[in-house]
Amino acid sequence: LDEIRPMFGVGLRAPALRTQQALCLLTPRVLSTYPSPTTAAQRVVCVIAPRNSPALAQVPHGLADFVIGESLDELLPRAAQAEAVLFIPPASPVLLEELWRGRHLPACRWVHCFFAGVDSVQPFALQHLLPAGLPLTNGRGAFSSSLAEYAFTAALHFNKQVARWLTNREGRVWDKFVMGELRGKTLGLLGMGDIAQACAALGKAFGMHVICLRRNASKQASVPNVDMVLGPYTGPIQPAHKRALLEQSDVVISTLPGTAETHHFMSFAEFDAMRADATFISIGRGSAVNEAALSRALLTGRLGGAALDVFEVEPLPPDSPLWSCGERLLLTAHNADYTDNYFKLGWSVWAVNFDRHVHGGPLATPVDIIAGY
Repeated sequence: LDEIRPMFGVGLRAPALRTQQALCLLTPRVLSTYPSPTTAAQRVVCVIAPRNSPALAQVPHGLADFVIGESLDELLPRAAQAEAVLFIPPASPVLLEELWRGRHLPACRWVHCFFAGVDSVQPFALQHLLPAGLPLTNGRGAFSSSLAEYAFTAALHFNKQVARWLTNREGRVWDKFVMGELRGKTLGLLGMGDIAQACAALGKAFGMHVICLRRNASKQASVPNVDMVLGPYTGPIQPAHKRALLEQSDVVISTLPGTAETHHFMSFAEFDAMRADATFISIGRGSAVNEAALSRALLTGRLGGAALDVFEVEPLPPDSPLWSCGERLLLTAHNADYTDNYFKLGWSVWAVNFDRHVHGGPLATPVDIIAGY
């Protein structure tokens, strides 16, 4: 914020500028203030990415000397000069492992994952970066706004009974039913990262009561737009913590990362604890949801509706029972945040971190390697 405040006025206060807003403002003006091409040319960045990745069409070549490849043959000639690595999924983490084990990245001081989810590179980070004291950053914050919009599109879809509108139109039925509203309802958030905070802000805009479940409830004072924080002060989240949120929530949004701790965080007992007319939305990682349990809840009418953008296996297998859940389920192909400016925003997050790296400042989006997010 100190870096960009002069560009937007001295009255700018840190709490008023959220991550998403800052990233949008940073592009393209602030990018032009980064190291000059002459300086940048001395800084080599190793980019591990499939050659057909759309992200490569927007590489900010003026910022660094990018060595791009998806194989050892492509990267080895320059890898030893790289002071940073950028990993762009769905690149293979095996290649990253091979480069490190072969000691082909002796100058590397920082690794960045283009996406917010780092589950694919966490094993590598635990084994190599953590012992060496090297940082891992991710793309969090770049896509939070679009994911929050997606979540509330789904919440409104079920709350307003949009499927009923379409059926009535097709059947030429004049059906003056009671219309639902989100105002006064309870929004339950699983997790309280950047995406959940964007959802909380929208929830408040709709006049909802917002509660969240997080691993450390003592952080309550640091959570904006949340009326109540649930969870342990020490130790793991217990079933009672989950029930406390699920039993009172009309809309539940999971933004949980993919870690061992969150695997099947939502399963049979959890869906049974939800209200029969509640809506469940998953926009974090698919591994946090037991899809068999969710399918049962939807097919038996135990749950009002659900929207999923992430799955345990992607693409979703044709024999998944989720395909048979009918109007109670909305499905998208992990593209809720795949907007027109998706890659532009992703590069903006990387560029902010790169600038901090160049000037020795604290990185903007550091990952807790042990926690996995």
